[in-house]
Amino acid sequence: RVATIRKELLARNPNTFTVLAGDFISPSVLGTLKFDGKRIRGKQMVDVLNTLGLDWVVFGNHEFDYDDQADLQARLDESKFTWFAANARFKGQTWTQQFFKNKPGGGTEICPDNQIITIKDADGTSVQVGLFGVLINTGRKPWVTYTDWTEAALKSYQELQPKCDVVLALTHLAIEDDKKLAAVLPQIPLFMGGHDHDNMRVPVGPTVITKADANAKTVYIHTLRYDKRKKSCTVKSELRKVNASIADEPATAAVVAKWEKIKNESLASSGFNANAVVTKLETPLDCREAVVRHGQVPAGAMITEAMLAVSRTKPEVALLNSGSIRVDDVLSGTLVELDIVRMLPFGGGLTEVEMKGSMLRQTMETSINNKGGGGYLQMSGVRFDAASGKWNVGDKVLDDSRLYRVVLPDFLLTGNESNMGFLKTNLSADGKSDNPNIPKVTKPDSKDKTDLRNDIRLALIKYLRGE
Repeated sequence: RVATIRKELLARNPNTFTVLAGDFISPSVLGTLKFDGKRIRGKQMVDVLNTLGLDWVVFGNHEFDYDDQADLQARLDESKFTWFAANARFKGQTWTQQFFKNKPGGGTEICPDNQIITIKDADGTSVQVGLFGVLINTGRKPWVTYTDWTEAALKSYQELQPKCDVVLALTHLAIEDDKKLAAVLPQIPLFMGGHDHDNMRVPVGPTVITKADANAKTVYIHTLRYDKRKKSCTVKSELRKVNASIADEPATAAVVAKWEKIKNESLASSGFNANAVVTKLETPLDCREAVVRHGQVPAGAMITEAMLAVSRTKPEVALLNSGSIRVDDVLSGTLVELDIVRMLPFGGGLTEVEMKGSMLRQTMETSINNKGGGGYLQMSGVRFDAASGKWNVGDKVLDDSRLYRVVLPDFLLTGNESNMGFLKTNLSADGKSDNPNIPKVTKPDSKDKTDLRNDIRLALIKYLRGE
């Protein structure tokens, strides 16, 4: 539908350009699935956006979701559009450089800090338009480093301004940071922003900051007119809803259909029927990161109760790292199996352990310190009693010397969760644990497809269906 809007605008004015303000290769259910033996990881988005005819993007923080830089590099190499990143650099052991694409015929193409575009109207009058892109610095990986986005924006503007009639900004920042940047650069008439998920139009002096809704629910259409005699630019902006009233553009729709087919086949091979009803929610289920990473929530209680229900050693406690919940949305109405996969796209197995009380306490205290991040834990069976200042398991005070039966995701036992390296546990060939504080580990048989402990999503589906 966005491709249809673009096509119609191009037919009226060939000087039409399409931009995207970041966060598109992740997160998504499709990105976590496999195709041709590899995780898809945003390949579907680049394919669709290439077909749509996207011109420019700025990196968003979710472009850095994947641990392996090779995943991002593959998406860069596949893309036909230009990526901006004035304040982000590819980082090696002893060097930093701009991100780049490997070109099909050999050589590389730098992802620029900024760019100048020459635009001509019907009578040949030309305008030089400068564009730069900056982003938030929360996408932390060992292979990326950031500079201050305000300084980077100022540097780009100072480079562009002497050569351009007008300069525009493409940003992936929180609105408060966009407003601060607009106050520093009032000469820029239009900020085209991302990161925030709801549409907004925010004037800051002579500048206007605009953001459309996430997931292409709306698009902003900006009409810019430049008066060469007065050397002034006017901006007229229209927020357009993207809904069923807009026909699909056939070529783009065909690519979408191809990836939908791949998605459904991949889900089916993993035991999921995307459209099968799981349950009907009586009240909306808030799965937004801003909620699940800051407190105990119904979504966390639901999942940890499901973990307890499928366990076989009668655990007293269930723990779940909040970073497992990735849908970042409020779910309501009828839940289908695809919604469960959206909620828990990484899946993964469940392990039952015996854990010393002292380590359980350490885990809980670390969870509190991880508040706001993915290492904050959702839990069942254990709670903090503010009145006494003590942790309780069931109706009794946690005993450091006791062994407790705990069920938790396999991932937590890798020790890779934030500040939880102490949970790392490996098993010897004869099944013995190398972690003295977790002396007993019970894992499901990975070949047993009927054991729901092999996939937390299947466990949740069974629980919600009351099976």
